[in-house]
Amino acid sequence: MTVFNVYEPPNARGTPLERAERIVFVKDGFLWLAAIFPALWLLVKGLWLELVVFVLAVGALTWGFEAVGASPAASAVVVIIVQVVFGYEAGAIYGAALERRGWRPAATVAGRDQVDCERRFFEVWLRSQPAEQQGDGAVHGPVPSWTDSVWQRARDAMAIGRRLTGAKA
Repeated sequence: MTVFNVYEPPNARGTPLERAERIVFVKDGFLWLAAIFPALWLLVKGLWLELVVFVLAVGALTWGFEAVGASPAASAVVVIIVQVVFGYEAGAIYGAALERRGWRPAATVAGRDQVDCERRFFEVWLRSQPAEQQGDGAVHGPVPSWTDSVWQRARDAMAIGRRLTGAKA
């Protein structure tokens, strides 16, 4: 089971579908790319302050091990441990950075994978969004889920069946 924290951007405006495109899903758990390439991962996410802190912390640890005369292998093991811990904490670091920038936590969703979590979130989120009127004059509301569509088709088919049966009787 995979867990994602969902964040909405600050001052979200537009239709629910336009706002849905800007929503960010942050995995709560171990992030392999963040553990293997932490500095690159921080750069890609735009976490400049966190990148500076990470580089200074790893530099200080490396310098400290060299100052006490530890072997390069011991220093490498400590850096690997730091990277593994960073892999576990990367999602929380990214979520905290989003919150500092004004993003609002919208939900926490669990599912088999990211696609399943996105589907579960948007099924509930889109229904909770108010219908908005666009320039064409039509009212655009939340998109019904596939289960709503199936139940509506079943009801329609039963109504047609009742009419046909009632007409023959």
